[in-house]
Amino acid sequence: MLLLGLLAAQTGWAAEEAGLLQIQVGEKVIFCSARLPVDADQFRLPMQDGIAVVTQWHLKIGKVRNYWLNKTIGEITVIRRVEPDLLSHSWLLLDVNSGISHRVYQIKAAVDFLTRLDQFPILDRSLLLAGLQYNAVVNIEIHIGDVNDAWWAGLWPSTANAMQQDFKLP
Repeated sequence: MLLLGLLAAQTGWAAEEAGLLQIQVGEKVIFCSARLPVDADQFRLPMQDGIAVVTQWHLKIGKVRNYWLNKTIGEITVIRRVEPDLLSHSWLLLDVNSGISHRVYQIKAAVDFLTRLDQFPILDRSLLLAGLQYNAVVNIEIHIGDVNDAWWAGLWPSTANAMQQDFKLP
């Protein structure tokens, strides 16, 4: 029964409107700010029941080509995990890529950690040329519970949202 509820919730995430994606061109670095527009209860309820939640942000920058596939310039995957502690009523926020963790005592902070990227550095500006059209694509996967690498885990896609934005260097 829990499995059916989780599958229905994933369908609800996919049906949400597109998220907000902004690409900022800094002096030396390209930054990404993104927000996944989902109902906070879809994260809050499992975490209040002691179930870990993971979001995987797959970011890709490519050069736009009109008559062929876009040329990928850089890719990065950001994995964020929230582990609830029911005894202390706290949540451990873990950036899996860096190993940095932080404990919070408000569930809103945990939900924001999973659903937002703020000024995240994604690419060195020197890899891009001025005047050319580039495309940023962000795919977000949401996993309730542990991430399962077994062969059957791919039978139910967990991509919750995909966002993209074109940009040019000034």
